[in-house]
Amino acid sequence: MIKITTIMPIQCLSLCSFLFFSSAHANTLDQQREHAVEMVRSGQVVSGLNRLQALLAQFPTDQKLIADYLVLAYGQPVVHPQDLYRLTQQIQPKTFPAYAQVSAIKVLRDAKQYAQAKAYLARFQPLNTQASGKVWHAVLEAESGQAAAAKTLLKNLQWQQLSADELSLLSYTYRILNMPVQALQAAEAGLKKQSSIAGHEQYVLSLMLNGKHHAAENYLLQQQLAQSHTRLLLQVKQHQFSTRIQNAVQAYKTAQLRSEYATAYTELDAVLADMAAHEPQVAADAELQRAFYADYLYALGQRKRHQQVLKIVQQQHQPIANWPAYVRHAIADAYLATRQPELAEPVYLSLFQEKNYADYTVYAGLYYAYIEQEKFKQADQLIQDMDRQLPRYRYSEAKGVDRSTHEDREQYLALKGLNYAYRNEHAKAEQYFETLVSIAPNNLAYQNNLAQIQRWREKPLTSQQTLEQWNGLDQVSQITQINQMQNAQALYDIRGWRQLNQALLQTAADDTGVQLSRKELKDRDHFSIQHESYFSESRSDQEQLLNRLKGSEERTHWTRLNSPWLNEHYQVFIDHQHRQGRYEDGTLDDPRLGLGVAWSKDRKYASLLLSQSLDEDRVGAALDWSHWLNDHWQYHLAVNTQADIPLQAVAKAHEGQSYRAGLNWQANESRKAGAQFQLTDIDDGNTRQEYQAYFSQQFYQAPHHLSRATLSGYYGKNKPVAVDYFNPESSHSLELKLEHDWMTWRRYEQHFNQHFELTLGTFGQKDYSNEPIYNLFYRHDWRVSRTWKLHYGIGWGSHPYDGKTEEKTYAVFGFEGRF
Repeated sequence: MIKITTIMPIQCLSLCSFLFFSSAHANTLDQQREHAVEMVRSGQVVSGLNRLQALLAQFPTDQKLIADYLVLAYGQPVVHPQDLYRLTQQIQPKTFPAYAQVSAIKVLRDAKQYAQAKAYLARFQPLNTQASGKVWHAVLEAESGQAAAAKTLLKNLQWQQLSADELSLLSYTYRILNMPVQALQAAEAGLKKQSSIAGHEQYVLSLMLNGKHHAAENYLLQQQLAQSHTRLLLQVKQHQFSTRIQNAVQAYKTAQLRSEYATAYTELDAVLADMAAHEPQVAADAELQRAFYADYLYALGQRKRHQQVLKIVQQQHQPIANWPAYVRHAIADAYLATRQPELAEPVYLSLFQEKNYADYTVYAGLYYAYIEQEKFKQADQLIQDMDRQLPRYRYSEAKGVDRSTHEDREQYLALKGLNYAYRNEHAKAEQYFETLVSIAPNNLAYQNNLAQIQRWREKPLTSQQTLEQWNGLDQVSQITQINQMQNAQALYDIRGWRQLNQALLQTAADDTGVQLSRKELKDRDHFSIQHESYFSESRSDQEQLLNRLKGSEERTHWTRLNSPWLNEHYQVFIDHQHRQGRYEDGTLDDPRLGLGVAWSKDRKYASLLLSQSLDEDRVGAALDWSHWLNDHWQYHLAVNTQADIPLQAVAKAHEGQSYRAGLNWQANESRKAGAQFQLTDIDDGNTRQEYQAYFSQQFYQAPHHLSRATLSGYYGKNKPVAVDYFNPESSHSLELKLEHDWMTWRRYEQHFNQHFELTLGTFGQKDYSNEPIYNLFYRHDWRVSRTWKLHYGIGWGSHPYDGKTEEKTYAVFGFEGRF
């Protein structure tokens, strides 16, 4: 027998040895890996995962090891999601085990690494060719904001190829794509295949999305899941609240359009009551609590319960920036309504960072936040921005239907006109709204805006006539009712004012105009006081001249204490007046105390004052009457049996009677004129006749500044009798007075105004040539509160008498208020 001996080369021997030891090593790694997997499955989760982590430290790219770890560690609280994400970076898609591909997608999805997840999915075999792969692809597209791509993927999906869990995932996908019908169908299909917790949850959530909240609650009870799925039950309740709030808000807006104000908030009030009762149930779940309060705050804001909104926000200890946009909107509105515009402003501004959120209401809120902080420049700029940013038209999808003006545009056009008025440019505002009304005569809002401006221009009758054209409507709009109420107040129709205010308190109690009107009605039930004081010192080169005038020092004090209004139209008052002058021979004065009664109705005013001198028994009566015939003409008459005659005449026990008649005309608050005649008969033989006329015109208006010029003339005649006081046979004067008011500071009902006056003129009297008149005056006007005012000022003037000049330095002080 021939024996053949085979000789193996050394290189071949070495390769065989390597393959043998590599195979042995692989078998050892697989065994260790499988042992660790078995440990996790048997309940030794931490120990098993630790074993796998140790192996990964040695073999970080082993795909089976990565796959097992991802499958077993996903969802385990002992593993940080970031560790899982880092592990996915070692995946080799072509060789990665199929059983772990979905787990890898889940990890990347949780990390919001949608692009990488989609890239892996495209290379995962066989997942990318299966129906389940399409579902996961659609989930990733939907969650990354690519709704159109997601819907395209789901168009031809074969549902029968999907498992129950995958149908639940499909239902979830349809839900986030806002496809409620398909979401419910997918959930039902999943439950038919196999009942599961995930399937029940998706079915209930789909019922919610379809607005079937009662069905969702009943399903949880029927399946005996209410106790084990308390959170899901609360989610159903929360979604139900959200839907009810949306419906309630739409209901009250529709009711207001129909002028059905009494029942407008019925649904919203019911939702708020239920939410208040439900509030304790969400206290233990931070996520549900946050969602609950987001809707609750929004609903409270819509109901204008602004104090409650701010109270809840403070209790929640959440940064305002963390709330959703619609909640921040409610918070900003609450700040503005509670007179905190400096806090409202940044919240409104944050809403402009939200894509497609800022509508007219956001712009208007920010505008009024600026206005109430006196930031007129920013407010004016915002008006210009609104013109560019807000939509102009609303287009219909129906063929043949013309475009219509967008409601945001309509409201903007109204605000633009009001902006002129807030800047004291009332003439521009009135002209603007007259033009708008001529273009859109059936627009009730513009008509009301015009009526409002007309009243602000001191033309309440014209304003009322603007509104009367809508009297034939079955239902009067709320803004029209408010305008009618404020017109009744301006026209001194007290009963009509009160009736309209009481009616509006039932339907518009949260309107600031109605609230202010109510306060001013209540003011009539309180005592009030008025006081004016005048102090002066005079100098002249001829001392004797001062003795013929009002002395070297003059004091005048007047105080009136008014009772509350009685029976709407009557008022009793106490009047005290004290005139005093220092003369060469001593001080002369004339203190008087009186009791009077006043009557006022429909822009007519009458008063009767009975007074007596405190030093003597000089009793007198003063009767005044005035009447506005319309918005432009007013006349007034007065008789006083104890007229304010010169103190020199009073000191000699003389008395006088005066008779006065006047006529005033005004175009509006800006242009006015008037004339007056007064006859004073003094029993020392003198009779004075005085004629006065004036014309006044505003010539500059700005948000904090108003300037006015007044031209006035005077002519007087006296009987040529020998008396101790200045008594020219005739005299005349012509004066031009320039006034400027600077609103230096303002905060709602409080303000501080500085008033400046410069008067230049000429004065002449019989037997003397004309001489110049000068006067400078500076005053502070304080509005301390809504019901209390205070002013004080100083001045200097120069006036010729009998060819000599009197220079006078003077001061004034006054206040008025209610208590």
